[in-house]
Amino acid sequence: MNQYSAIIDIGSSKILCLICSVDQKGSLIVHGAGIKEYDGYRHGVFESEQTFANAIVDALDMAEREAKHRVREISVGVPAPFLRLQLQDGSVEVQNKRIDYSDIEALMNASMAFERPQGYELMHSTPVGFMVDGVYRPDMPIGLPAQTLSARVSHVMVEGRFKALVSDALSRMGLDADMYIGVPLSEALFVIPEEERIHGAVLLDVGGTHTDVCYVQGNALIACETIDVGGVHFVNDLCYGLSTQRAVAEGVKRRYVYSLDYQDSVDVIRIPGGGTLRVEHAAIQYIIEARTRELAELIMRTIFDMGVQITTDTPVYLTGGGISLMRGSCEFLENVMGIPIQVRMPWMPRLSSPNYASGFSVMDFVIHAAEDKNAGLLQGLAGKNKFMRKIRDFFIK
Repeated sequence: MNQYSAIIDIGSSKILCLICSVDQKGSLIVHGAGIKEYDGYRHGVFESEQTFANAIVDALDMAEREAKHRVREISVGVPAPFLRLQLQDGSVEVQNKRIDYSDIEALMNASMAFERPQGYELMHSTPVGFMVDGVYRPDMPIGLPAQTLSARVSHVMVEGRFKALVSDALSRMGLDADMYIGVPLSEALFVIPEEERIHGAVLLDVGGTHTDVCYVQGNALIACETIDVGGVHFVNDLCYGLSTQRAVAEGVKRRYVYSLDYQDSVDVIRIPGGGTLRVEHAAIQYIIEARTRELAELIMRTIFDMGVQITTDTPVYLTGGGISLMRGSCEFLENVMGIPIQVRMPWMPRLSSPNYASGFSVMDFVIHAAEDKNAGLLQGLAGKNKFMRKIRDFFIK
């Protein structure tokens, strides 16, 4: 496959643009990558819409220059604070005695009989398994004889204001997004192995300004909540507690190793512009681990409020750039929360780090969008743009 695919991933502090293709062995080739920091967003509101738009343009321009390729089609990842989730049941009578794609489409349409939240547009819909004549089937039941087909469907919607801001920015480059993709879903599919999602799994994405707690089952997003605590709060705590600059606090955070016995040791920290700062390790340890315990408590409370019965057998994965890159953070969270936690980032030829997992997950979703196993993921935007129409035609034919 020589066709180029382009995506925009919108983080809480940076914009990532990737231009990729897939070689004959199915391996990803990164032709261009553009990363642009910006003011970010908090509580679902951008600090500066103009800066946000400029960052999208700059990241796209950087990626195009490196790839020496002009982007014609682009997809956009939607972060959790700008999406809404609706679970709805649907049921239909099978028309031709054996289930085909027209029955799946009819089922999806039947599940859309709910009042849409004002200001939101549907992105994609995914069945949470199927009931074929009352018998549960976790996979797509194409070709099975049946009289009735039903399913609970996960509908993921994007905030219209967010979509308009992105569209305005892309229009400056002569583009409009072909597809909007919910990052909590694409990232869960990318990070958590398929066999571990069958009975339900949890993804914790600790970003710069917030933490997303997501619960998936199979290929469907079941629940997603945002906690307004992220990596920047650790830095702010260090700035206040150590009476130091942000750049210094960021360096202290990155070097910190959880659960080490620092005893009475002192760290000598270089200050930008000259000079040094002597800080007791015990003070750094207290600040970072206190904030981590608070985050762990918020995560467990959020999972409980979701109605998820989490056990030591429930797969839980940690990603994002907030704390996953800090040595010992995963083990520390395990001890505090009392559940096994894993950090996984599928190998990528560049930027192979958890803080870029969301961007590569969107790219992975786009590249594999036309596979049969992902048919249900694409129902939401079918018929709304040329890219989705092509995929829909592919399945029907």
